[in-house]
Amino acid sequence: MKPLRLPTVQALRTALTAVTERTGASSAEIYVKAGGGVQVEIDPWRAAIASPSAPADWRSHTLQVEEKGWALRAGADGRALFVAESGSLPAPGGWRLLNRHSLRPGSLRLPSPSRRKATTATGRKDPPDDDAEALGRDLVYRILERTRSELPGSRLIRARLHNGASASVLANSEGVTGRSSLRLATIEMEFAVERQGTRGSCSLYRAAGDLRDFDASTIAAEVADRLTLATAAPESVLPSRELAVSPAVASNLLTLLSPVLRDRDGWETLQRLSSGHALGPTDLAVLDDGALDTGWIRTSVDDEGVPTRAVTLIRDGEPGEPLLTWEDDGWSGFSATGCRRRSGWRAPPEISHSHLYIARGPEPADRIRTGIRRGCYLLDRAPGGRLGATFEDSDNGAEASFEIDVTGFVIEHDRILGAIPRARLGGSIRQLLRGIRAVGDDVRFLPVPGAVGAPTLLLTGLQLEPV
Repeated sequence: MKPLRLPTVQALRTALTAVTERTGASSAEIYVKAGGGVQVEIDPWRAAIASPSAPADWRSHTLQVEEKGWALRAGADGRALFVAESGSLPAPGGWRLLNRHSLRPGSLRLPSPSRRKATTATGRKDPPDDDAEALGRDLVYRILERTRSELPGSRLIRARLHNGASASVLANSEGVTGRSSLRLATIEMEFAVERQGTRGSCSLYRAAGDLRDFDASTIAAEVADRLTLATAAPESVLPSRELAVSPAVASNLLTLLSPVLRDRDGWETLQRLSSGHALGPTDLAVLDDGALDTGWIRTSVDDEGVPTRAVTLIRDGEPGEPLLTWEDDGWSGFSATGCRRRSGWRAPPEISHSHLYIARGPEPADRIRTGIRRGCYLLDRAPGGRLGATFEDSDNGAEASFEIDVTGFVIEHDRILGAIPRARLGGSIRQLLRGIRAVGDDVRFLPVPGAVGAPTLLLTGLQLEPV
């Protein structure tokens, strides 16, 4: 992978001077990002790998991916602009696209330098391109072999891996500067199997900070569960007294809570939902940490150059502190953290979680699942299914309900009685949180905007109905 080249902070400051002179803006910010990586595609239809002797026998296609772009924000006296372009940052004399009519009605506020120093986030060096391809092929091979050991006859349909990195540099007219670098590895696979005359397939998409961070045994177990679901006979009766939900389902449920875990309005809604009572069990903790050591978007500053830090949103089952931007620093005695992120360099920064997750609990995940006398194990969100929550005020505080379409199994002491091809899990947010009976020890993250993670949970008091 080629080194990612970015302009110096001094070059950005020179460009800021050119921008403010041409537009008459009193404040401005320039953000530059560059990214690159290696993409490896393995297509079994181009080579017979149903019974591969070694990854070296596989045919694969490797592609180098590179991208670079910049974004500009500027404003003055109730007028503002946002411009984003691909390629390198214009030279100081190359801002001819801007003039004093470029600012349109709008507003812009930019952060000032923080008194809190950003911590340095460290990471591993990029492997050479040849090593990345070899690592990827070996990883897929190990996943395939372990899947076959759990579910004989499993076949790989396709696999796509990406191992990349990005770096960014930012400067604004208030004196804020920031540099960050990120690493991201993704793996997307599709498997198929035939069992007792029934054919089934499944797909899985996962992310990590590096290809070396993926655990082949964990991924293989997830694939085997999904292939078993795809080939199991459906069960018509869904007992819902005890529900074990996988980290994938628990992470989706956590995304429904994200609006009430950030900014003033969300936090006030969460307080009303609590109504002076515990939100959940004492071993329930929800955190957000932009610099999480094991995270794949680990960075010491956010996309406005504000230092990140760990925030405990729910502590011991009670409201902890909200995720606040620098603009709300000190509100209700809470300190701000760096939580403004860009979905890409073409987008302005917005308040968002980084690594939002339910902390690891004391209960072994296997024990949660095997301890269910007769209930359901919810494995995944149903493809294209419903996922949503509504929050409303009432005389008793705030009311909130949720729905999520899921797939899974009816189980009895971990013995599969039948498949749940599609069902709708729902109830109130209060029931969801207060119905948590056990928190597992197997936190896993899903690649959504930002990253959301959770362990296996044991839930009670919710409704589960076939769809």
